[in-house]
Amino acid sequence: MPKTTPPAPAPAPAPEPEARERAPRAPQQERGQRRVEQILDAAEQVFVEQGVGAATMQMIADRAGASMGSLYHFFPNKDAVVEALGARYADAVRDTNQKAMPLEHVHLPAEQLFQRILQAQVKLIERTPAFDAVHEAVQRNCPAINDALNQALVGHVGQFLALRYPKLPAEERVASAMVSVKMVHAVVELASQLPQGHRMQVINEAHRMLVAHYSQYDQRYGPGAASI
Repeated sequence: MPKTTPPAPAPAPAPEPEARERAPRAPQQERGQRRVEQILDAAEQVFVEQGVGAATMQMIADRAGASMGSLYHFFPNKDAVVEALGARYADAVRDTNQKAMPLEHVHLPAEQLFQRILQAQVKLIERTPAFDAVHEAVQRNCPAINDALNQALVGHVGQFLALRYPKLPAEERVASAMVSVKMVHAVVELASQLPQGHRMQVINEAHRMLVAHYSQYDQRYGPGAASI
């Protein structure tokens, strides 16, 4: 029988036009990276003043002192700017969380631990005034960034709990990590929208709740607890 030639594999589908248009262009040199950071700094200021919806690429270019050609070289549209700024914020949140609760401080008293965590997150929000607006836009347009951040935070907190409470069942540990991350995020987001005096009241109340909850974990699952 004559040999049959297998059909050639189908070519990979081309990226969707919207994805091609939205993806920011990666800078190839250190100078280009610095320019990207300057543009994102300018975009943050514009978003604070105008809101994400009302902001335009022209406003961002003017604030950055850049030509439109230079801006479009790195960011084809405003969605790409929002996505890049959201990714930068996500990196900052992840780094802040890891520094606030490093694994070597796994047995720090709950009062000190949650004071470090909450204060670090509040300071981050205060340093990034466009955080809420950008976070909302990222959740709406680029949920993958938010999902990846949440998974990273839950993973780190889960690892921390596994070391702090070796007797804590795995299912309970995962649930505790998820709830803790969600609670801290919601409290910090609420606090960032309040005047300074009310902000600290909310943070202090959250601190009391977290300390009370995890003090019970210390008694039930800590190193000195009896086997369950």
